[in-house]
Amino acid sequence: MNRIYFDNAATTKVDDEVLKAMIPFFTQNYAIASSIFSHEDGLIAQEALESARAFILDKLSAKDYRCIFTSNPTESNNLALKGIAFSKKRAIS
Repeated sequence: MNRIYFDNAATTKVDDEVLKAMIPFFTQNYAIASSIFSHEDGLIAQEALESARAFILDKLSAKDYRCIFTSNPTESNNLALKGIAFSKKRAIS
């Protein structure tokens, strides 16, 4: 029997290619990307993060935009709402 999962809003299966690319960061290079000044692992993480950001912008043909990664849906929603609010505030000023 094939399994059908309907709650992808909460979580979803990681694509096999993504998992393969991420395994080194789950097992070896799991440093914080902003810790580039304290150790080499942070630099490796930062380079991977910037590479992922460039890859996504390229795939979306959005090279003139910024790509911001968030850690969860609430953070993403807050960022979107603040962006809308601040753009409206500027329009009024």
